[in-house]
Amino acid sequence: MSQQFSTPILSLPLGRLAREFELDLDSDPALEIEGVCGLSDDLPARLSFVAQDKYLDLAAASRIPAFVTRPGKPVPGKANLFHAEPEYMMARIAARFAPSQLGDTRGVHPSAIVGISSALGDDSYIGPHVVIGQHVRIGPRCKIFPNVVIMDRVEIGADCIIYPNCTLREDTVLGERVILQPGVSIGGDGFGFVQHEGRHFKIPQLGRVVLEDDVEVGANSTIDRARFSETRIGRGTKIDNLVMLAHNVVTGENCVIVSQVGVSGSTRLGNRVTLAGQVGTVGHVTVADDVTVLGKGGITKDIREPGVYAGMPLKPARLWRKAMARLYQGLS
Repeated sequence: MSQQFSTPILSLPLGRLAREFELDLDSDPALEIEGVCGLSDDLPARLSFVAQDKYLDLAAASRIPAFVTRPGKPVPGKANLFHAEPEYMMARIAARFAPSQLGDTRGVHPSAIVGISSALGDDSYIGPHVVIGQHVRIGPRCKIFPNVVIMDRVEIGADCIIYPNCTLREDTVLGERVILQPGVSIGGDGFGFVQHEGRHFKIPQLGRVVLEDDVEVGANSTIDRARFSETRIGRGTKIDNLVMLAHNVVTGENCVIVSQVGVSGSTRLGNRVTLAGQVGTVGHVTVADDVTVLGKGGITKDIREPGVYAGMPLKPARLWRKAMARLYQGLS
């Protein structure tokens, strides 16, 4: 019979959380909190949040003893921590209860291979079977988990986390606080071929990939190296699982790119662009700042004005919804 293991419980008094995160508290500071949960989880000894008035009654009827809620909107009969943006504050508090990821994340594991010309920052962790090439620079406090391959001349800034089985091809640059989820491929060759006499000849992909500070890339996503210069992902951009960004793509800052999006070569996204699930683009298009494209939308030409777009071919979402309503009008 296999032995059963339980996750160690971290218990914190509510007053300590209030002090750490500078929150007002309306009840007993000694109340012990053993973790966080969603309202629908309804777990005792946990902390949850309420961001909308319509959920206050449901929260009051739950077994959850404490909530983060908006000032002036306490959950009746519960302990309340107050913040103007409860979900944001909940995300910060939740990090205090994150379980350990590996038993020991210190130093360089004996099975790791590190090029003699490479430099590791202070307090970095290099896990089992990691391979690091030559002339690599890794900043302080980075965590490189098992089976990661980092090829020559890669630069990684401080406080980055690279989860198992990621590959960083040569000359890739990561800023600070970059997170790569398992299986990410950065810097693979762009899809470049030229046809000659009925055959496809590979075009060398000589550029690099740059991920700026605070970028996160989801599991099994791929970002291709540029043909000559660089593919660049702007500061604060968040990329979901199973996303493909082709060679020479440039995104602005704080973009959100959701699962199964495909962005073709040399596309340029402005700041704060959101591409919902399964959006696709043709190559060499430009998208303005503050554009949202709804799921399965197809970008076939430049988007010059901010707004919400949908459909294939792409139209302003309001117009697309009207067209869909008319198309199906009278059908059962």
